[in-house]
Amino acid sequence: MAISKTKKPAPAASPAEVPISSPTTVTLDALARELGPADGAFAARTYAGVPEEDLVAEGTRIDSQSLIDDAPHFVASARRILGSLSEAQRGKVRMPAALLPLLVAEAGRLQAMKRSHDAAETEAAGARAALEVQGRSAMRDGIGERDLCYDGLRNALGARRMARVDAVVGRADSPESLAKGLEALASFIDETRRADPAQDAKVLEDYGVGAECAAALRATAQRVRGVASVQIAAGRRVTQRALDLQDGRVAIVIEKILRAFRAARRVDGTILVPELNKAAWMFEARSGSSGKKPPPAGEKPSSGAETPPPAAGGAPGAVLPAQGETTPILGADG
Repeated sequence: MAISKTKKPAPAASPAEVPISSPTTVTLDALARELGPADGAFAARTYAGVPEEDLVAEGTRIDSQSLIDDAPHFVASARRILGSLSEAQRGKVRMPAALLPLLVAEAGRLQAMKRSHDAAETEAAGARAALEVQGRSAMRDGIGERDLCYDGLRNALGARRMARVDAVVGRADSPESLAKGLEALASFIDETRRADPAQDAKVLEDYGVGAECAAALRATAQRVRGVASVQIAAGRRVTQRALDLQDGRVAIVIEKILRAFRAARRVDGTILVPELNKAAWMFEARSGSSGKKPPPAGEKPSSGAETPPPAAGGAPGAVLPAQGETTPILGADG
């Protein structure tokens, strides 16, 4: 007798097995459209009582681009995890719904500020390079004009009268020294012309080192000095301090979200924690995670995936984070 076999349905994925979306599938702009604008009143409460200087100090600890790159996947993974939880599990994640839209808004603002900051830096670098070219050109022209004048004076006055010229010309080791030498040559020409208008003045004109030459030397000196005096400011629409401040605002919100998920995971080990990548090191020593130091310079940070907590009371061999190793972020307990 044939026995019919009924195929059993595949077991439902447990919360710990819910896949996390790839960081390439989501952007801050897309999340902003899905989540809507941040609640301004909630944002004000979130940052209330945190001094600006402390936010800036917090922001200097991490690269802005790391936060920008990590934020979309972090928010997307948080949403997926929350969507996979039962109502009872969701109640263990003590996190206001307004926190994720706030993080998206703050990270989006950081992204825009970073673009503006970098664009201005690039423009300033280009302007400095152009100015360097102008400076070298002005120095070349000045030295060439000085040498032509020197030889013209030697032909007009003879070698014996050039001792004073040698004394006043000086060196051209800087724009300022060259400019002073050009002005000194112009003054020498004027003085020589006034001292002997009948002979020397005419000889100088014969060799092209008369009044027009003196005026040209002064004009060249002014150009050399003027180009050298121009300072190219960064001209940033966004200052580095403003960027650090915004880094601090983003970091505080990430920390609050991590603290909520990590606390829930300590109660229910099947609840996942949203992942960070480049910025993971900054938060691994806080919110109840094991105290880890930042990676050495040039070394890629490890993944921010959370490891299961020890059983209640501490399983044999389990290592609990030392109390002195945790360093709470600013305002994270608020």
